[in-house]
Amino acid sequence: MRINSFFSKLLLIFSILLMTYLYAQYERKKYYSYGENSPSELVLKQLPSFNSVEVGTGKKISSIEFLKGTSGVFVHIWGSWCAPCEKEMPEFLKYAESVKGKGVKFLLVAVNDEEMKIKKFMGRFSIPQNVTIVMDKENIVMDLFGTLKVPESFLFDSNGKHINKFIGPQEWLQDSFKTRLDFWLNMQNSVERKIETH
Repeated sequence: MRINSFFSKLLLIFSILLMTYLYAQYERKKYYSYGENSPSELVLKQLPSFNSVEVGTGKKISSIEFLKGTSGVFVHIWGSWCAPCEKEMPEFLKYAESVKGKGVKFLLVAVNDEEMKIKKFMGRFSIPQNVTIVMDKENIVMDLFGTLKVPESFLFDSNGKHINKFIGPQEWLQDSFKTRLDFWLNMQNSVERKIETH
């Protein structure tokens, strides 16, 4: 009788653990997939045309003008109020520095933010020459890109074609990001392939 009771308790504990694990996996998948498009059905095809204001100088920056003379552009949507953005930023800036020789530029678009807070936030970091920090004063960028949460990054080729999307914070210093960048920038005109989302 005691053996049956023991196995019943063990089965109950195992069932509870299994249900907890399955529910956690379900919630994780729901969180990370919310708002994503399947690779073959990517809505955003081209770099949207928008204007933003450079932090510190007040200079108007056009996304289309920013693209000119580059081999590609990263548009990184973030906010100084966003904890995952804060954690990701040091690696993202180091990544930008490491690929500047490839002719890639980075447009860091702060959304729902204030200039003083952005300056204070970014003042802790060394900003590479290929990085421009702007504010979305018109609050249109998230809608244009279909972004529901930050951080989110988009890679466009020199013609403004959307070639990759990075959802959520990334580990930018992994070697794979450098090697894949070469592939994305060099192969996108000759090979039709599905867009990757991360």
